[in-house]
Amino acid sequence: MTETHNTQRVNADEWAAFQAMAIELGFADVGAAPVQPVKKAQAVVDWVANGYHADMHWYARGLEKRLDPRLVVPEAQSIIVLTTPYHAEPVTLAGKKLARYACGDDYHDVILKRLRQCTAWLEGRFPDSATRHYVDTGPVLERYWAQESGLGWIGKNGNLISRRRGSYLFLAAMVTTLKVPYGEPHRDFCGSCRACIDACPTDAIVADGVVDSRKCISYLTIEHRGPFEDAPDFADWLFGCDICQEVCPWPSKFSEGTEQEPFLPRPAYAELSESALATMDQPAFSELFRKSPIKRTKKAGIQRNLQHLQAKRE
Repeated sequence: MTETHNTQRVNADEWAAFQAMAIELGFADVGAAPVQPVKKAQAVVDWVANGYHADMHWYARGLEKRLDPRLVVPEAQSIIVLTTPYHAEPVTLAGKKLARYACGDDYHDVILKRLRQCTAWLEGRFPDSATRHYVDTGPVLERYWAQESGLGWIGKNGNLISRRRGSYLFLAAMVTTLKVPYGEPHRDFCGSCRACIDACPTDAIVADGVVDSRKCISYLTIEHRGPFEDAPDFADWLFGCDICQEVCPWPSKFSEGTEQEPFLPRPAYAELSESALATMDQPAFSELFRKSPIKRTKKAGIQRNLQHLQAKRE
């Protein structure tokens, strides 16, 4: 039998208290949008049909749920989106470029602990409600719902851009049966700018807001498994890539970065030599990258990336 929930409304004072609690936990902005089928569903379907998701087959498997959150939480009324800024300055690993988001602890673990407290807060005050939360791990289009919530817009590089925070942001989402105060969908402020499109060394941005993962340095250095076939020049990026954010005028002008300790750069990364990384054994790898998102690509992946950069250099 499907569990049913009477729709409960969260008034303005209760919503303000929730937002204040979330910000106290470390979130920067909190917004919400009413649950409905995704307006731009066909664009998402086309993205998968064109193979732009590459080998991320899990994305295609959960497509129906991504396009209608009510398949995630029956009777869902709202999607709450929370942002967390991360380190915005360039960082290196063994002398190579490292995506800024990966210079500290794994955001999945850090933010999930905070998100659980947010869910517990709601369910404690509204016991007849149901809420599920995700940190980049569930069938939820976080950037789309962030724009619907008024927290920013999806730029031509596919990233969420905030006028207040830039784009170096982690996103978390809560799908709930509660009806909360909603924001207004954010307008697009990219205008005629195409800095990210022109700067991408692999031409991965194939249309406004559309990224072909098969060409994307971030995908290739993190998600791709096995050897590279005709891999392009990675422009000295060892893990991930921030080029499309570096050239965007919004992060450079408005990104606040973060002083949150879990997301600050680890000094050991900059101190590590290229040769030490190339010859690192599994125990050393596991110790150095403990609680780090870099573990996602595994030792074989990071050493493969390094070998590719060395070969291009030669």
